[in-house]
Amino acid sequence: MAKVIFSHLRKLLVCTDGSPASEGAVNAGVQLGILTEAKICLLRVINIPLDYESIPVIPQLLPALEEQAQNRLRKYQEEAAATGVSLEGVVRNSISVPYGILDEAGARKPDWIIMGRKGLSGIGRLLMGSVTIRVIGSSPCHVLVVPREAKLRFKKILIAHDGSVFGEGAWRQTIMLAKRAGSEVIAVSVARDESLKLECQMLLQHLEASAARHNIRLQPLLPQGRPFEQIIQSAQDEKVDLIVLGSHGRSGLARLFMGSVAERVIGTVKCPVLVTKIQEAEAAI
Repeated sequence: MAKVIFSHLRKLLVCTDGSPASEGAVNAGVQLGILTEAKICLLRVINIPLDYESIPVIPQLLPALEEQAQNRLRKYQEEAAATGVSLEGVVRNSISVPYGILDEAGARKPDWIIMGRKGLSGIGRLLMGSVTIRVIGSSPCHVLVVPREAKLRFKKILIAHDGSVFGEGAWRQTIMLAKRAGSEVIAVSVARDESLKLECQMLLQHLEASAARHNIRLQPLLPQGRPFEQIIQSAQDEKVDLIVLGSHGRSGLARLFMGSVAERVIGTVKCPVLVTKIQEAEAAI
């Protein structure tokens, strides 16, 4: 891929637990390091109990766990350095891995958090209670979720727009990426039934007009049926490199993702998914 500068990406927080499931996130962070001038933090959070000092074995084991984590980070740093990318390695202790990631994000204020995802398995086993889904639910910034084997590319981007302010936030992020990378955009608006078809057509016309103003190549798709099934099918049919979805703000996990379209899409597709966030003030407009 030719060098592209995404000037709006200045800070990235890449999360790893050292397992194969997080390798996609690390690889994506390195790829973005090549394509941007962003400062990249590679974070490993060690989960320790709140009262760990009262459990004799934990204080004894903690230095070894921290050293093991540092060694793994150094390996990633060396591999990234071979491509010309510098990663800052950070090990953080926290009573909860999601809390540790969110605390680091609060301190660093990254543009994106980059996280891995487990393999293709049932949605109940895959995401319920997972670190990734909890971070997405509370993150103040956009979250890029990358399956282990996925490659981060921007040749063809799928934007799923539901007509909400959150879908419009996802569209704004898509514009920034597509303009800089010269991407082709697949715009999907799913009509649950025939009665919503006209509304979806009008939304796609809006996106076509906006894409034309920004000189972005856009292909509109108006499938009918269950939104998550149609988004997944469209991504597979079009062989897209990246899916962009809007999330409904910083609400609780149950309200935001339990049974939602985003959860099912993230848990099923083989390509990275960028879950975009908007500020609360924007959501209230």
